[in-house]
Amino acid sequence: MTEPYYRYATSDDVEKVAALIERAYRGPEAATGWASEAHLLTGPRTTEKEIAALVADRDSRFVLAEIREVLVGCALIQKDGDDAYFGMFSIEPSQQIAGLGKALLAKAEKAARDLWASKAMTMVVINLREELIAWYERRGYLQTGHREDFPFSPTAGETRRDFDLIELKKVF
Repeated sequence: MTEPYYRYATSDDVEKVAALIERAYRGPEAATGWASEAHLLTGPRTTEKEIAALVADRDSRFVLAEIREVLVGCALIQKDGDDAYFGMFSIEPSQQIAGLGKALLAKAEKAARDLWASKAMTMVVINLREELIAWYERRGYLQTGHREDFPFSPTAGETRRDFDLIELKKVF
């Protein structure tokens, strides 16, 4: 794998960040990959408006990974008290299983510590995503026991409703 260049997103990146998130979570490119949610949800994962608001928020950052100036990964980190929240983790489907996800996760953790002196990072994951949960657990994240209802909506396009979100946390 060519070593990626990492940086924070700017307002110029909103469109390509939103497009990457859609491809990684719901797009046909990801439908056969292990990281896809396409079998559970068919509606949009996000909007350019939501991404633009997050990029403009001083307590949020998108950590981007680029190879040869092409966006191949992104992760949202947000200040959350003494901790940080992690979400919208997206790897270009053609780049999955190449080690990029592990490297980008490490960069996001370091960014949370550097930016906000975060003591831990939390995230929520669909409880049915056992392979993904195991991947995070191998990287030091533990299930906290906290659960949240999934935010079903008229646009979610859920294929079933027998799932919720579980919280994972890693203490630095």
